[in-house]
Amino acid sequence: MSFPYPATDYQEDNRGQFHFSSRGGWMNDVNAPLYYRGVYHLYYQHAPNSLVWDTMHWGHATSTDLVHWQQKPIALDPGVHPGDLWSGGGVVDTGNVAGLKSGDDDPIVVFSGTNGVQIFYSLDGGNTFKTFADGKKVVKPNARTSRDPKVFWDPVAMHWGMVVWSDEGGNGADFYTSENLLDWTFGSRYQADWLFECPDMVRMPFEGGYKWVLSAGSGEYVVGDFDGTTFHPLSRTQQKLNQTDTHAGGGYYAALTFANLPVKDRVVSMAWQGENQGTIWTGNATFPVDQRLKRTPDGPRVVSTPIPEIATLRTSTRTWQDRTLDSASAKQLLEDVKADTYELEATIDGQNVQRFGFRLKTDRQVVYDAEAQALDGAALKPQQGKVRLRLLVDRGQLEVFGNDGEVYQSYNLHCDGLELFVDGTLKLESLTLHELSSIWG
Repeated sequence: MSFPYPATDYQEDNRGQFHFSSRGGWMNDVNAPLYYRGVYHLYYQHAPNSLVWDTMHWGHATSTDLVHWQQKPIALDPGVHPGDLWSGGGVVDTGNVAGLKSGDDDPIVVFSGTNGVQIFYSLDGGNTFKTFADGKKVVKPNARTSRDPKVFWDPVAMHWGMVVWSDEGGNGADFYTSENLLDWTFGSRYQADWLFECPDMVRMPFEGGYKWVLSAGSGEYVVGDFDGTTFHPLSRTQQKLNQTDTHAGGGYYAALTFANLPVKDRVVSMAWQGENQGTIWTGNATFPVDQRLKRTPDGPRVVSTPIPEIATLRTSTRTWQDRTLDSASAKQLLEDVKADTYELEATIDGQNVQRFGFRLKTDRQVVYDAEAQALDGAALKPQQGKVRLRLLVDRGQLEVFGNDGEVYQSYNLHCDGLELFVDGTLKLESLTLHELSSIWG
């Protein structure tokens, strides 16, 4: 496979220092994130010789800790692999059910293609891929348009499942099942106007059992049960994984969860952020988050938090505790902070204050409205009278978490400087700022 990338030190002003971006070229949807023998693989939609969307390849990067990523040669190349190499998922065939194994490595099988699903497989640990059956489409939906297959293992039904977006009668997801990853049988269709592109289907622990989460490219999702062929939602009203204006090319789109993780029941997700660009690259990935289901008065909801491996990047830490601040003293608190790559954690008494937040010395503010009980427009009630905020600031990326992931928001913007502001009087229980090192070697 080719490695068509220019030399770079990854130090352009708005290039994220702990968010993955392709060494060069265009990047969009996350594809087939998976783990195999100590290595996390991140594939992605990629136009290596363009700064805008163009003929799709699958880019490839690897990591041993989900934090430090290394660019690899292109994994799927339209000059080698047939079909539209658009978004898709992948799995590790640890049981060799497809019968493709020919050496020591378990086959890594990925799924792509538009208006029908094609299979590609790797016998060298996910670095290079062969085309299965000369590009024959193993799934041929009846819909006019379909794309973005995601494959998952169902441990109850004991077979593989596939979810594919199609427009048959409107937006929705088609479910297929297979015993061997090669032969697929139609199971059912779940139709919903909001369910457009890049579906994901993932099983999550919940109150001693499990539920399934079905999501779309926009991050909208529903929670339900899956009987092996049919998805049964607990509610037809969708929620959002990321509470922003999610759309293709925005600050959050096309998230997928990792397959074959070494820790049982761990769910890790990454998405595409499309509003950032340098002189030789466009687009980046969100920082990985752990996802879990949490009981709320309105039913189970997905909460997202930065993976704990972020702690490996911390180079220095400063903490402020037990401060009562008015507008002037809040503004002075962080005036000597010069970092542009950092993690901030704050616990604030949400009572007796109207409004507070953080200015990033641009046109961007992270605002908690205590009267409306909302964080940048997303509902967030205090917990035991406290509001907990966590910010990841990375030159051209900002990710905001409220109350341990009840709110999760992703943005592309240039962050320069930091200021705490308050309308009224604020009781600061604690504020911790970790400066973070670069992941680029």
